[in-house]
Order: sequence, then C-alpha cells, then structure tokens
Amino acid sequence: MADLASQLEAAAFRLRRAGQEDLARQLTAAMRRGVDPVPGRIRDGLKPHLPDRYAAALADVDIKTITRNSGADAVVSVYAKAAGKARRLKSLDEGRLTHPLFGNREKWFTQVGVTQGVESGWFTGPAEEAAPRVRAELEKALEDVAAKAAG
Repeated sequence: MADLASQLEAAAFRLRRAGQEDLARQLTAAMRRGVDPVPGRIRDGLKPHLPDRYAAALADVDIKTITRNSGADAVVSVYAKAAGKARRLKSLDEGRLTHPLFGNREKWFTQVGVTQGVESGWFTGPAEEAAPRVRAELEKALEDVAAKAAG
C-alpha cells in the first residue's frame, strides 16, 4: 500500500502544480468511495462481537471517515467516538469489556474472550478489510487521472 500511496502523492502534487484541481478531487473522491461502506460494516459487526445488550448500547457510536489528499499526504482514516457515556472503545476492540458487577460501581468486572461473549476486532476488522477496496478505487482513479492528464 505504501507504493500506491507514494504514487498517489506524486500524482496529486503534479496535478496541483498543473492547476488541475478537478483531477486531484477525483482522487480524493475515489478514496472516499473506497472507505464509505466501513461505518456500516462496523455497526453490523457489533452484535456478533459483543453481548446483545452492549451491542445495542453502542448503536449510537459516532463513526466518521476522513479522507485528505494534500500535496504531501494522502490519508484515509476511520474514527469512532462514543456518544453520551464514556466508553472504552479501544479496549472493546481488543476483546475486553469492563462493566460494574451487577450494577455495583464500586466493583468492576472485565469479560475477556469469545467464551465471555466478547470478541476482538469489531472496529479494526472492517477497517482493515476495506484496504483492498480502497486500493482498487485508488488504482482505478490513478488510471483515469493519468488518461485525462495525458489527453
């Protein structure tokens, strides 16, 4: 993916120098198309990875994708932020669910592993699975941009 990123950066830089911002925007749009399905896939993966009640409680997690294509960087990022209550999203993604024991906030219990109803990768799995799709969109966009720049 690093070679593709450097090709993308070089193409974007040349396009901007040539004053063809619309072609550079096409590259950014391709990045966005590749990553757009990720938030939905993350939400769909909550129930298989977490206990049903907790998966329902995370339905309000704010998941954003950010695509940036500046002269020096081409970046695709996926972020999640818990709305309302503080949630340990990174810990959950690692397969650890910490909660008060029978509602007693003085005694906390951590569930770990599939046998406890918690499975790692609810967030990172779909994000990593999107990499080939993003790569394909970028390769297609690079071909289209190269054809337009040459013509």
